[in-house]
Amino acid sequence: MDTRKKRSLLVEKLSRLHSSMASFNRSDESYDQCLKRLTVFAENSDAESVKVLYRILYALPNIEKETKRETYFSFLENFYSELLQLGFSNDQLEEDLTPNEQEVADLFFNENIGKNLKLVEYLNSAFFTESQKTSLGKSRILIDLIKRCKTSYDPDTDKLNKDDLGISHEEFEDALKSLEESKRILIYRAARGIDDEYMDRGLLSFIRSGIVNTQVDDSEVDSKIMSDEEKVIEKLVIGDKFFQPIHSQQTFIRPSRSVETSFEGIFWAFALLAFAAVIMFLINNTK
Repeated sequence: MDTRKKRSLLVEKLSRLHSSMASFNRSDESYDQCLKRLTVFAENSDAESVKVLYRILYALPNIEKETKRETYFSFLENFYSELLQLGFSNDQLEEDLTPNEQEVADLFFNENIGKNLKLVEYLNSAFFTESQKTSLGKSRILIDLIKRCKTSYDPDTDKLNKDDLGISHEEFEDALKSLEESKRILIYRAARGIDDEYMDRGLLSFIRSGIVNTQVDDSEVDSKIMSDEEKVIEKLVIGDKFFQPIHSQQTFIRPSRSVETSFEGIFWAFALLAFAAVIMFLINNTK
């Protein structure tokens, strides 16, 4: 992991392992295969690589729609037990990242975050080096979450209806529970700033109630001071072109020319016709 090439190769392996996590809960066989795949990697890799893998899996749960996060973290506890049996310690797995490990984590972010916009936990993450790119990645995840809520929201029932392109009420609650309090508030603040044309006020009230129901103080939702990064994310979401009103295109109508019947024009028309008739008469008489 001491050269750029080695770090890039490690990121490829970590990306494949992270991607494979989406299938762990499909069956007992998938569960065992996924656990074995992670364990084999741990057996054949250095301690730094295993540490980065474990931290990425913990920070960014890659799960399918029907899988609850508590099921995922239960799986991760089993993997943690396997790591302890292989000789890893809690201190090893939880200590701060070294510069080389941090570079691997940041490379992983560059390769993967943005492709999977369902990773709402990334909003929490201080695991990657903060930059304009990480803020942009977090805003895209937040935009996707709001879009899915908008797709599923039924104003008549004030509920989120299950939809392939949307999000169910249970999934929304599960997502909120996975976020730090300040990031739950960030969801509401960003949604509040979106133009009324795109953000149903009923949906905004629904989001706010959902956040308050996660034991967030009602007054904090509107008054809590956000961090600088959160303010940047909020502005990126509000300013996203998806939420901008489409200005009606101006239709330029070419002014129609007024057709005026001129007596002078009629006179000259008859005069020309008369002149032509005289010419024809003279031609015929000279034959």
